Order: sequence, then structure tokens, then C-alpha cells
Amino acid sequence: NGLGLQKGDKTRMRILLAAVLAILFFAISNYINLTVANTGFRAKEMATRRLVGATKFGIFMKMIGESIVLCAVAMGLAVLLAEALAPAVSQILEYQISVFGSVSVVNVLIVIALIVVLGFIAGVVPALLIQKAQPIEIVRGSLRLKTKTVYGPVIIVLQNAITVVMLVAALTMFLQVRTLITADLGYNTKDILVIQNVFGKLGDVRPLLEAYRAEPFVEDVGHGDGIPLEGTNNWTVEMADGTWVSFQQIQGDKHYFDILGLRKKQDNHLSNPAYWLNEYAFKEIGIDEDETEIHSAGNGTLDIGGIYYDFKIRPLEANQSAALIYNRGEDKEDDWPWQILVKVTGDHQEACARLEQVTKEMMPDKLFGAKYIEESIEECFANENRILRIVLIFTLLSMLVSALGLFAMSSYYMQQERRAVAVKKVFGADYGGVLSELVLNFMKMVAVAALIGIPVAWFIMHRWLEEYTHRISLSWWIFALAVLAVVLMAFLSVIWQSIKTARANPATVLKKE
Repeated sequence: NGLGLQKGDKTRMRILLAAVLAILFFAISNYINLTVANTGFRAKEMATRRLVGATKFGIFMKMIGESIVLCAVAMGLAVLLAEALAPAVSQILEYQISVFGSVSVVNVLIVIALIVVLGFIAGVVPALLIQKAQPIEIVRGSLRLKTKTVYGPVIIVLQNAITVVMLVAALTMFLQVRTLITADLGYNTKDILVIQNVFGKLGDVRPLLEAYRAEPFVEDVGHGDGIPLEGTNNWTVEMADGTWVSFQQIQGDKHYFDILGLRKKQDNHLSNPAYWLNEYAFKEIGIDEDETEIHSAGNGTLDIGGIYYDFKIRPLEANQSAALIYNRGEDKEDDWPWQILVKVTGDHQEACARLEQVTKEMMPDKLFGAKYIEESIEECFANENRILRIVLIFTLLSMLVSALGLFAMSSYYMQQERRAVAVKKVFGADYGGVLSELVLNFMKMVAVAALIGIPVAWFIMHRWLEEYTHRISLSWWIFALAVLAVVLMAFLSVIWQSIKTARANPATVLKKE
């Protein structure tokens, strides 16, 4: 299609597929529930057809045909809507998609096959139900009773259980992503511009650093080999006992450490410069924090200058990292630090633009590449934010589809309840009692859905949260809020039909019946 080779994120695609399948299930189950609920009203039509010569198979195929035609119309509307939304979806998924651009003979055949399959799945239950109906069931009204008490509640429970799961997922992901973005990483992240050092060795760069310091909005300038957020230089060392430990080397000058604000836990006050360790490194090596030496197989004995409190290195990784931390004080002129850190005040964009201008004036042949740590943090969690947006969009869609289906189904069920309600009112039942009973019939199904959805949601989100070292707890109020939202949605969906049924004049209803 001229778009070239594009790669997607598997996790995002799996979540998107699961959400699409959930919406598809809602649509099919709504159709099944509505048609099943309506079988009692269509039974007379089908009985008449059989009296004039229609076969059971003919009635079965008629119901299937209606379902396939409806599915074809829905597919056509869906294709047009999908093409209209393609730009927005492309932005969320980070690659270009086009429904019309994907038209081919194979794809058209797949869509036709999908229409037939979905149409058959959606229509087979009501078709079988009507096909098997006996005339005596129509006369007694037992057909409507069976469809009302078996098929409808099961589908309503499943729909609301899925909605509970999706709401819990959306809430949990929102809270987790927000926590990750705002979490304390163990070092300063505010107002720090990281400039890639493509300018040369320290002796060549010093005039540029002094020019940076001369700017009124610059508080401090330091340099080092990377920042913890993005990972630095990895050094894997064999210990004396034969085990291997991988360290992230955090190195920089005094200003680098002042800007990042890494917190010291213990100073061993060694006379010679030495590597310091973070707390996690002692656990990896298998020594106590009061040890002052590391015994390695290939590098001999390394002095431990002190201990830093743990800080996040590559915060999206599942495990903490051991760190060798070396404050070089003042670097040698022939050192080539990887990056320059500039602590600024005021407007970020203006500060960056001014530093770029200073750089071009002094080194016009060099490229200026810079980014604030805060921007890098947002980029680290960009994928999580996109997944959250997908889950949120499909959660809202599932609630809308579920509410529409519940509203439509309640209208059918209330019609079936009219005679029973009229009889109760004749025998003295009051309006409030009748209304409460009608609404509670649906609320009971929502309660069952909550009992099913909560443990499923807990299992799924507990597994998802295990991927993060810094994670929220699955608090009870997350599940309570999701259930409350589903209860409110269900209540608003059925209350109007319930009020109409409860207010109906029993004399009028019984006359019609």
C-alpha cells in the first residue's frame, strides 16, 4: 500500500484485539438477547408461517438470513466509520492505517466470510428457539417465560462482568501510569536539560560550559557519562566466588552529582577516590553494607568509598539495578563526557533555544541535541499512556453498547411483565413496591456480574502490575468504583422502562392481554 514496512507493539495489539473482541461479544450478545426476548412476540408469526406450509428449516434459514443481512449493513457502516476515524487511530497506534487503502480481493472475501460467520453466530440461538417452538407453548405463553428466565439474564451478567473488568483495568492503568510518571526516582528530574556531547574532549568543551554558566537562567552545569533514567555504561564483573554481577556505572564531575542530587547513605572516608555502591549492589554481590572492599576474580580488590540510597535506573525495567557510582570531582582535560547537564530556571523552551544559540555561535559546525529529563520521563511511559487511551476508549464504548443493549432488552422484558404487574396492582400492590421489584430484578444480575468480574479483574491486573518494580496496590475502592459505575449505568438504562410499566393502568393492560 506504499506505506513501507511498519512495526507495531505486540502488547498494544493484544490489548486492542481483546478490546475489539469484547465489543464484538457485546454486539452479538445484544442481538441474541434482543431477538431471543422478541421470540415470544414473533412466535405467532412463525406459527402462522408453519400453518401455511413453511418448514422448520425454512423458518431457521429465515432467522439466519435476517441476522446476516443486519450484520452486512452493520459492516458497511463500520467500514465507513473506521475510515473516518483512521487518522485518529493512526496517531494512537503510531503507524498509518487506511481501510480503503487495504482493499483487495482477499480482504473482501475475508470480510464477506466474517459477515456470514458472525451473522450465523448471532442468529443461530433465536433461530433454533423459534424452530423448536410448539404451538401449545405459544398458547400457554411458556415460550416467553423460558426466553426471559434463561437466555437474557446470562447474557446481561456476562456483559456487565466484562464491563467491570474493563473499568477496573482502565482505573488501575491510569493510577499506575500516573504513579510512574510522578514517582520519586531517587534523584532530581526538574528543570534539567541533558545535552549530548558531540563537541569534543573536556579541554575543548570548557569554554562552552563557561558560556552556559554565564547565562542568567543557568543555575549549574555539570557533565557525566549518561543519566540513570536512560541507563549508562554497563560493566559485568566476575566476583571471587565465581558469580557475575552487572553494574551500571554512574560517573560524572562534582556538578553532575550536585544537579542530580543523588543521596548519600554512608561515607567510608577513604583517602583515595573509590567507587561507591547503591544499596541494591550489596544484595547482588552478597555482602553486608559494612564491607569496604569488593573482591573480584579479574579486577582484584576494589575499594568501596561509601553507599548511596537506591535510585531508579531505567524505571520501566522489572528489576532494580546494581550501580557503581564514581564522583570524579574535576575531570581531566582529555576525558570525553557523554552528556552535559544544565540546571535552568524559567521557561524551558526559551532556555533551550538560548543555549542552542550559544552553542551555534561557538561551535557552528556541531549539531545541538538536547532534551529535558522531564520530557524523557514522559517518553519512557508513552507506550503505557497509549495503552491506557486504548483501554479507556474501548471501556467507554463497552459501557455505551452495554447500556443501549440493556435499555432495549428492558423494554422487551417490561412488555412481558405487564400482565404480572397489572395483576399485582389489582391485588393491592403499590407503585413503589412494583417499581422496586422491577428494578431489583436487573440489579440482582448486576450483582452477580460484579461477583464474577471482580476476581477476574484482580487476577488480570495483578499479573499486569507484576511487570513493574514501583507499582500501586489494588485497593478495594478501585473495584468498588467500577461496580458503582456499572450499577449506575444499569439503573439509568432500566429505570425509565420500569417506571412506565409500574405506572401502566392495570385495566388497560389486562384488556389488551
